[in-house]
Amino acid sequence: MRMTRREFHRLTLLAGMSLLGGEGRGDDGSTVALVKTGDRNYGVHRAVELLGGADFGGRGVYLKASYNSADPFPASTHPDALRALVGVLLRCGAGRVVLAERSGMGRTRAVMRELGVLELIRDLGLDFLPLEEPGVAAWRRVDLPGSHWSRGVEVPAFLGDGGCVVQLCNLKTHRFGGGYSASLKNSIGLLAKYDPENGYNYMRELHASDDQCFLIAEANQAYTPRLLVMDASSVFVSGGPEAGEEAHPGVIAASTDRVALDAVGLAILERSGAAVAGGKAGVFGQGQISRAAELGLGARSAAGIRLVTGDARSQAYASRLEYILLHPAETP
Repeated sequence: MRMTRREFHRLTLLAGMSLLGGEGRGDDGSTVALVKTGDRNYGVHRAVELLGGADFGGRGVYLKASYNSADPFPASTHPDALRALVGVLLRCGAGRVVLAERSGMGRTRAVMRELGVLELIRDLGLDFLPLEEPGVAAWRRVDLPGSHWSRGVEVPAFLGDGGCVVQLCNLKTHRFGGGYSASLKNSIGLLAKYDPENGYNYMRELHASDDQCFLIAEANQAYTPRLLVMDASSVFVSGGPEAGEEAHPGVIAASTDRVALDAVGLAILERSGAAVAGGKAGVFGQGQISRAAELGLGARSAAGIRLVTGDARSQAYASRLEYILLHPAETP
């Protein structure tokens, strides 16, 4: 769709307003870098660069990608995105990089074998932590008082031991609950499915709850990621998480604020034809986003999000997203 001169000036003005910041974690904490590109390697490197880069100082990094099922991108992480992000981590001084994962639709090792990821892990020199396998990970209980979880959640001990976590998420609608899947939902793949002591099924509780969006957000209190990268080169705009109708935004985004990143992701989905936002309340009326914002996990409103780009094409797209974020009631 072509944009008139009047629309261009209006969107440019709105972009300037959003760059001033507002409520939330401030300009740095709620910055989302956006790159419109068909080149994943360039997009991942450029998005992190636009954030100001990162310095891991030789620390080990736990990398949480998205391997919920043995289905190709955008259901699962694209191998080029994983390769690109590992390159960024190493360039930024990461020491040992561990790919930590728990698949939801199948056994993790089998899922990753079918996708060819085990070979890629070896090629990239990564360590692999399939979280549901006995003896692979130590676990700790996080109680989450005041949450919708009946007994908190179990998370890998490294989340409480100062472990440095980086996320690589996809963007898609999710028909089984939660409405959509991005960085907040991707964190569920770090939780134990069963209590290692008594066998309680945390995932059954999650998926049976009418408040699934809230539970997803609340589980994110268990840790704070150091960096998040979203591969929205292609997305599901209906169906999901393993299959659905695809759209192709051609976007790579990065942030240190998972609420801001997910909010931008929802705007991308809406721009692409999906219907998952919070009605007249907009993106911040969606359950995952609203609860995460309420808990102080990131930006508290759309006005607190600062989109940064490095080229005219990306800025034009970002301006459209900013309009969706700031004026939900006016968005067709």
